[in-house]
Amino acid sequence: MKTLKKISLLLLLSSTMTLASIPIKNTPVPGGIAVIDFKTNHSNPKAFYRKVPLYVQHIKNDHWQALLGIPLMEKLGKKSITVKDFSNHIFEFEIKKHTYEEQHITLKGKKKKYVNPTDAHMQRIKKERLILSKPRMTFSTQTLADGAFTRPVDGPTTGAFGLKRFYNGQARRPHAGLDYAGNTGTAIKAPANGKVLLTGRYFFNGNAIFLDHGQGLVSVYIHLDKHLVKQGQSVKQGEIIGMVGQTGRATGPHLHWGIYLNRTAVNPNLLMGE
Repeated sequence: MKTLKKISLLLLLSSTMTLASIPIKNTPVPGGIAVIDFKTNHSNPKAFYRKVPLYVQHIKNDHWQALLGIPLMEKLGKKSITVKDFSNHIFEFEIKKHTYEEQHITLKGKKKKYVNPTDAHMQRIKKERLILSKPRMTFSTQTLADGAFTRPVDGPTTGAFGLKRFYNGQARRPHAGLDYAGNTGTAIKAPANGKVLLTGRYFFNGNAIFLDHGQGLVSVYIHLDKHLVKQGQSVKQGEIIGMVGQTGRATGPHLHWGIYLNRTAVNPNLLMGE
């Protein structure tokens, strides 16, 4: 019978793991990434949070890390993951409070449909939800990304991650990515090696691209003027994948860049060491 060991793990918020294939600062808050260190001589350990597989990376010798994306709406307090090598091991950590600011956006004219969609729009939205949920659920065993992520565009940040958003005074879901300002047609570059999971045009997202970086690490690019890659195509870090636009629910030309880790939206800045 497999043994179960309960191990309390101290997570240091101020430490940055520089030897990892993706250097991640441990940030165990809603919308953050918990970096959980463990040791094993197993060649291919697995890690899970509530049965969902996690990103696992080999640091050096017997030192490994599990990366856990924490949902923005997750309850605070002590949690645990399971690491499976030659047996099962429980690692505990604590999710701490973090406060995000509010953002109020006004949509006028034809853009009002993105605040109060018609019945016809709602039918389209429901169909697209099924399509858009699939890339977020992807877990491929191959690790494609290597090293810190880079900015997809150079424009200033106009929408921070985690903002509590209000459209025309109506509360909506928190902002699950970063917004970068840019002129229509500005090149968007892949922030890391990956593979194109999905491209298409959707009601809220407009033209969009999803990239798979391996082990449940997925990035998305929204409101594009156009995309320059196709589903199934491999891309390298720095390769141009699309152009900035203002399609979908956008008040002006910009890029919305999102990162999903174990099906969870996390702050993209954490993968760039910011």
